[in-house]
Amino acid sequence: MRYVKRKEIMLFIDTTPNSSPTWKLVGNGMTTGAYTYDASEESETYIIHDSATTLVEQYNVSLDGEMKCIFGDDVYDYINGLRRNLATGTDAEQHCLLIDKYDEASTDNFVAQKFDSSISISSYGGDGGVTPTIGFKINLNGTPTDGTATITGGVPTFTPNGSV
Repeated sequence: MRYVKRKEIMLFIDTTPNSSPTWKLVGNGMTTGAYTYDASEESETYIIHDSATTLVEQYNVSLDGEMKCIFGDDVYDYINGLRRNLATGTDAEQHCLLIDKYDEASTDNFVAQKFDSSISISSYGGDGGVTPTIGFKINLNGTPTDGTATITGGVPTFTPNGSV
């Protein structure tokens, strides 16, 4: 048994969604980042029970983030571009890879999921005298494609389950 480190829960975004993927690791300038699964549940009390039965119907997965504004960082520059363009609809869409680097399917081959995603901006700026921040939400949309990923030179390669 070993404890998982936060840096082993890796999220890469495709910063060139309209061409071949360019995967960049989310996290530079961030001190926290937790995924919210926001389950939609339905509870009913059946006539043969005194207590309710709760069914999980769906999840709405997202990462609410805030990062320091680091000009020249690929992820910051991409997200800041979405802010500048007030990106909506397909202009705010890309793909993400969620990689559990602590969970090896085989040597240097990690359990991963590929999601369609969208990014919305929530805040920009901050207090005087310190590096400003940009707040955002990465929505992991729909049903993910399960697979594995290798990471070479900091760049992931995703292989869907069932692929040769």
